[in-house]
Amino acid sequence: MPSSPWLFAISSVLCITLAAMRYRSYQKSHRQNHKILQSLSHGLRNLQDGDFSISLADNTANEGGGKNKSQHEVLALFNQVTDKLRLEKQSIYQRELLLDKVVNASDVVTVLVNHRDTIIFANRAAEFFFNQKSMLGMSWQTLLNEKLPELIPHQDKDNAIIQLLLNDNNVNDELVKALTKTEQSWHLSRHQLKLHGSRHQLTLLKPLTQAMHQQELQTWKKVIRVINHELNNSIAPISSMCHSGNILAERLEQPQLIRVFGTISKRINKLAEFIQSYSQLARLSKPKKQMFDLSKTLKQLQELYHFTLHCQHTEMMFSGDESQIEQLLINLLKNAQQACPEKASVVHITSQQGTLSITVRDFGPGMPVQVLTKAFLPYYSTKVDGSGIGLSICREISDGHQGQITLNNHPEGGLQVEVHLPLS
Repeated sequence: MPSSPWLFAISSVLCITLAAMRYRSYQKSHRQNHKILQSLSHGLRNLQDGDFSISLADNTANEGGGKNKSQHEVLALFNQVTDKLRLEKQSIYQRELLLDKVVNASDVVTVLVNHRDTIIFANRAAEFFFNQKSMLGMSWQTLLNEKLPELIPHQDKDNAIIQLLLNDNNVNDELVKALTKTEQSWHLSRHQLKLHGSRHQLTLLKPLTQAMHQQELQTWKKVIRVINHELNNSIAPISSMCHSGNILAERLEQPQLIRVFGTISKRINKLAEFIQSYSQLARLSKPKKQMFDLSKTLKQLQELYHFTLHCQHTEMMFSGDESQIEQLLINLLKNAQQACPEKASVVHITSQQGTLSITVRDFGPGMPVQVLTKAFLPYYSTKVDGSGIGLSICREISDGHQGQITLNNHPEGGLQVEVHLPLS
């Protein structure tokens, strides 16, 4: 320093300047790192809260205008992770929406109960089945005790077909609903599973009544076709021989033989009519749907049958097979008139919540409970001259239109038939 003061001064100034620049660069880098850490902390809190829409800006330029490589990679990786999480969340949300639509559109009663016996999920079919607006948070055992005690004896079954005597929720009259019950077939299945580390039970009730009716009807159709074929093959030659015998008896002037052949001919004609009536069920085709005015059809039927018509509107347009619906109404009105000829039956037509309801009520003696359960069976009839085919055809027509038909005794007397058909 004594020999070169200027060199020492210049060196000192340069060292101080470099130190200051280095300190300034360190402070800038520290501020930038702190800012990035704050951004990452803020972004991670958003992810923790389930918000995957966040994206961090890349402001990692250094003094030379370039990018800090490590910081740039961290920010880019964070943004890639959030983008992937966002896409995964959207995909899961779409799948949940689809699953929710499928479960709620299904007619399978679905109830999920946690380890505390509390219902945490129930689809629309379950709410309709138990006649509840919302089942979430309710006690499963309490609900069964109040709404469905018939299911309690089947609590130990995990996979079985059961029979339940239930009220018909499609009936609008609460008094009629409370007093009338129908036996229905259901497939009961239970599944034990774990969710969030705790035990849950999934209960499924699948309706089988309509499917069994369809299978039963198809079986009856096959039986009827076989019987018709065999009887027709026997009736034709017997009828021909009877006709020839009758002609021969007339030529020989044998009145006793003429009476015998006449009696045989009458019985053959009755048997042919019997076969023809049952052929209607086997020949019933798929409905050819088109729009028509149902109230107009019923007003035309008033010329043939004595009944009082109650309709919400002057016109009631319905998309269905007009000839089949007319046949259904004729069968029901004919039965009602035969049950009580001296008093006019009553027909109500209503439409609500996308369903057309036709109710035909007579003022006869009604039906015993054991008859109600068998009324739709082909060949089954309580009438002396009945074929037992009318109500079977009615149910086939109703099922062909994706509808439902039920029988019940009205609390004030008489039999009531309800037909529910979808409007769309």
